[in-house]
Amino acid sequence: MDEGEGRGYNCDSLLTSSQLIHRMHPTRVFILASQALFAQGVQSLISGQPGIQVVGVAAVDPGIFERVQAAAPDVVVVEARGGEQSRLVTQVLESVPGARVVALTLEDNRILTYYQQMKQGRRIEDLLEAIVGQPLDWQGRGPEALRLFVLFQGHYGQRILDNLRRFAPDTWTVNAWRAPVDLPLVVDDPSSFLPPHFPIADLLLSLGESGGAAQLLPSIVERTGVRAVIAPVDNVAWLPEGLVHQLEAQLADVGVTAVFPKPFCSLTTGSCNVRHEAVSFDDPWIEDFARHFGRPVFRIGCDDQAITGVEVERDTACGCARSVGRQLIGVNVEEAVVQAGLFHHHYPCLATMRVDPGLGEPLIQVAGDFVRHAVQTEIAACLPGAASSLMPEGQSEVSRDV
Repeated sequence: MDEGEGRGYNCDSLLTSSQLIHRMHPTRVFILASQALFAQGVQSLISGQPGIQVVGVAAVDPGIFERVQAAAPDVVVVEARGGEQSRLVTQVLESVPGARVVALTLEDNRILTYYQQMKQGRRIEDLLEAIVGQPLDWQGRGPEALRLFVLFQGHYGQRILDNLRRFAPDTWTVNAWRAPVDLPLVVDDPSSFLPPHFPIADLLLSLGESGGAAQLLPSIVERTGVRAVIAPVDNVAWLPEGLVHQLEAQLADVGVTAVFPKPFCSLTTGSCNVRHEAVSFDDPWIEDFARHFGRPVFRIGCDDQAITGVEVERDTACGCARSVGRQLIGVNVEEAVVQAGLFHHHYPCLATMRVDPGLGEPLIQVAGDFVRHAVQTEIAACLPGAASSLMPEGQSEVSRDV
């Protein structure tokens, strides 16, 4: 007797569990295209592929979404151009809420997958993976290729976003969404204010200027798939303490690390906030962000009289530290700390000038202290024993590796 025959092998025994599942329950695909020839080509490409069943092919017409809904597809492949594609994607997601949409962009051969999150690809293999639901660009990523998603509402967030896009590492991807400015005080249904899809991301930076914007965060976290959130508190009117605690608990429940640096420029790779409000954390995504943006760190060269050069080792997210460093060159070392404070204030710093109820002083003052202390630390060698620390009380330890 043949050894294989004695063991009773069959072809199914050689398939992976995932392949068996797709064989027993194939992915139902509806192809929706503006060009009939293109639709036929896609059908020819994917028909007969394991785990895929084409349940409909049609051109776009007024009654098409009823047909799509009746076919009950798992995936709808959409082909259209520009704004027409976005409109079709939105209508499909509304007509068949549980479906995944694979949008093909002929202009640049991109494959976009929408299902709360958005993913991208360019190869035929990517198309097949997108249809059967395998991740295109998710596993095996590290913080060095950070995908940052920024929520903002107005000038405060726009300025930070512009600085991040200009000076973030080349390996980062920075996407953003402007939230409505007229959000209600209490957001009962976040989905009514959100677009149907968001780009997939690793880290969410919330720069909203209202409590309503902050209330959108859990839904945005779900749709982007982020692993961590930074929600700065530069004005407690925008993000009150009670809402911070609520968001912290909600995000912890879904395994997402969230930090709320007050002010934003208190952020380091492992901690944020000052004095009795200081907290520590351990998260690779936040750590990588904070290597580049957060509590200011300078490298300053000076002689006996003046500052000769400034390198910004870590900028503030708004770009203030870089601006201060540029203006310090040529300043007398004995005046550098005071001048740094003035340069910071006139940037201008957008942290609130109102007294913070938790710290007992304005956050703009706390932010200025960080800049002054960072400068003082560097020029100390030029002024031996001359200046006392200007770090906020209780925050005397500042090292370059945080």
